[in-house]
Amino acid sequence: MAALHACKDFHACKWPGGLSNGDTSLSLYFDAINEKSLNVVKEIQGTCSQIITFSHFVPRQELCPEKRMLFYPKLPKIIGSDYLEVRIRSIHGIQGSGSACHVFGHTHFCWDAVLDGIRYVQAPLAYPRERKRRMNGGEDWLPFCIYSDGNFADRLSPCYWSDYYSANPRTPHNTELAPWVARFYNQT
Repeated sequence: MAALHACKDFHACKWPGGLSNGDTSLSLYFDAINEKSLNVVKEIQGTCSQIITFSHFVPRQELCPEKRMLFYPKLPKIIGSDYLEVRIRSIHGIQGSGSACHVFGHTHFCWDAVLDGIRYVQAPLAYPRERKRRMNGGEDWLPFCIYSDGNFADRLSPCYWSDYYSANPRTPHNTELAPWVARFYNQT
C-alpha cells in the first residue's frame, strides 16, 4: 500500500501555495517557525541543566524500523525531517549532554534509545485498536512520566523496536522482507 493512501496527512492537510508534501518546503517552513523562539531557548539553556524538547515528527531515521521491517516501506519518507534533528542538536548540543531528552511521536512505535548523547522517547497512546494489539498488555498503558523530582524517568519498557536495535545492528543494505511483511504481501 502506498504511503499516500496509508497516511491521512496527505488527505487531511491543505497547505498554502508553494508548500508541498513532495519536497522539503514543509520541513523548512515549520523549522523557520522555531526562529521566533531563539531568545527563549537561549534563556532556558542558560538557566536549566536538563532540557526536554518535543516534536510530533521523527527527527532521525534511526528512530524508525528499517523499511524491510515495515508494512508501509515508504513510511520513513513521510514521518520526519532532517531539519528537525539539526534544530534539536542546536538546543541540546552537537553531542548531547546525557541530560538531554527529546520526546517525539507520529509513528506509534514505542521507543526509548540514546543516540549521540540524547535520549529519544516515544510512548504512544495510539489508537484504541492499536492498543489492543500490543504485546505484553499494552492496551492498559498509561501516559509515561518523562521527568519527576529533578530526574529523568527510568527506561520505558517494553519498547519492541528500540529494544530490537539495541541488540541487533541496523542492516540498511539488506532488502529481504521481514517474514511478517513478506506474509502480508504474499496474501494475493
